[in-house]
Amino acid sequence: MARHWRLSLGLFCLLVVALLAAQVLLHGPMLEIDRGISFWWAAHRRGWLTEAMLAVSTAHGQLPLLAATLVLMLWRGRKRDGPAVRGLLAVPAAMLLNVALKDSFRRARPVLDDPLVQLATYSFPSGHAVASTAFYGIVCVLAFRRTRSRRSRALVATVAVVMVPLVAFSRVYLGAHFLSDVIAGIAVGTLCVLLFSRWLPPAPVEDTRGLTKASP
Repeated sequence: MARHWRLSLGLFCLLVVALLAAQVLLHGPMLEIDRGISFWWAAHRRGWLTEAMLAVSTAHGQLPLLAATLVLMLWRGRKRDGPAVRGLLAVPAAMLLNVALKDSFRRARPVLDDPLVQLATYSFPSGHAVASTAFYGIVCVLAFRRTRSRRSRALVATVAVVMVPLVAFSRVYLGAHFLSDVIAGIAVGTLCVLLFSRWLPPAPVEDTRGLTKASP
C-alpha cells in the first residue's frame, strides 16, 4: 500500500512540474496569472508582513538549510544511523537539481517597480521552495520512521505543513518568484524526498500481541 502511495505521489509531482514547465516554455496562460499575483502583492505590502517574510526567507536560504542538514547528519552519524545520513542527502541533492533546472529553463524573475529582493539567478523553479520542501520533508520521514510517539510525529508534521507553504509564500510576496516557480519547487523537493526516503527502513508498528515489528 505504501509503495503505491509513493508512486502515485511521485507521478503527480512529475505531472505538476511538467505542466508548469510547459507553461514557462510555451508562454501559456499561467504566466498571466503569475504576473497578476506578483503585481497584486507588490501593491498590498505591509511593513510588519514584509519584515516577517524577509526573516522567513533569510532563515531558509541555502547556507542555513545546509548547516541544519549537516548538524542532523552529524547527530545521526554519532548514533551510527547510516540510513538517516544517506536520507538527509536529499537536501543538497535537491539544491543541485534545482540549479540544473534553473539553467535549463532560464526563466527571468519578476520585474517590479519596487523590488524587495534583487537576484541575478533564474526563477524557475524556486530554490527556497525546493530546499525547504526537501529539508522538512525528509525530517518528517525520519521522525515517522524513528519514533512511535504520535505527539512527536504530529509536531514535526505540523511544522512541515506550516513552514513549507510559508517559505513559498515569502518568495512570492518579496517578488523573488512567481507562483508557478514555488509550486514547481515544492513538487521537485517532494520528488527528492520520495527518492531518498527509500534508503530509510519502514516505521516500527505495534502488532496485536504488543510486539514491535516493521511495517510492510
